[in-house]
Amino acid sequence: MLKWLLIVICLFPERSEPSERSRRDSAFDASPLATYSGSKIKMRRILTHPLIVSLFVIVGLIFLNNQGWLKIPQDVFFGLTASVQKISYQFSSKVNQMAGSLALISRLNQEKIRLEEENEDLLSQLVQLKEATRENEFLRQQLAISSPESPELILASVVGHSSSLLEKTLLINQGSQDGVKEGAAVITAGNFLVGRVIGVADSSAKIQLILDPNSRVNALIQESGVTGLIKSNQGLNLTVDFIPQGENVEEGQTIVTSGLAGLFPAGLLIGRISQIISIDVEIFQETRVKPAVDFVSLNKVFVIKNQ
Repeated sequence: MLKWLLIVICLFPERSEPSERSRRDSAFDASPLATYSGSKIKMRRILTHPLIVSLFVIVGLIFLNNQGWLKIPQDVFFGLTASVQKISYQFSSKVNQMAGSLALISRLNQEKIRLEEENEDLLSQLVQLKEATRENEFLRQQLAISSPESPELILASVVGHSSSLLEKTLLINQGSQDGVKEGAAVITAGNFLVGRVIGVADSSAKIQLILDPNSRVNALIQESGVTGLIKSNQGLNLTVDFIPQGENVEEGQTIVTSGLAGLFPAGLLIGRISQIISIDVEIFQETRVKPAVDFVSLNKVFVIKNQ
């Protein structure tokens, strides 16, 4: 060990620039005491040099390792590093899995967008096809029930409506230039009564529904031949007035137009009796009617041109 220290001392000689004070005290430095003190200081500086300290540490660790005294610290160190490596590996695996999942989600989103666009195109084509089929079926049904003596019909689309307690009306896209006249009856497929024309413009017309509070329709119960007057109960439902007590009236019976007063052709279906309210002290019994027409989804009608 002393041999290696002497080699290191030779490799790292102490060098210093002569100062003014050292030149003045050169006589003192030449004395034996000064020489001993300088050598001691020089040795201390060499022994505290970082390289020498590192060398001592390395030699000490080698010695302790040869004696087996570093086995427990080594085991602890390797155990800690193994745990860190395991955690690091698991974390990197999770990150890779997450990155793969994100990439997969991105691809799936792109595929979803593409499929949605294709679905929208197909849906648009399907809607157009269904609309054409529905209109053809609508016309076919009407033509199927029409006879050669049936009046001429004008097909119209519903383009607007007014639904309040004071008024129940529709606006259609056919007017006087198409042959629509005020007072004409309006029906839908199946000869179901909708209402009548109360206003006409060149290319549009206003329809008063049978649900309108001001609407009145002369009606007939098909099964019994009993007549009455259809009116709206504040636009909420239909009732048949002026049916005397004791007349044969039952729920489910069919109500059609009677043709009296000439406002509507005879035989147009209005609805079916849904409820009968009979009070002995009253002259007439109240009969409520469920309309045959679904006014909420109504979008196509026929105007009877030459009734």
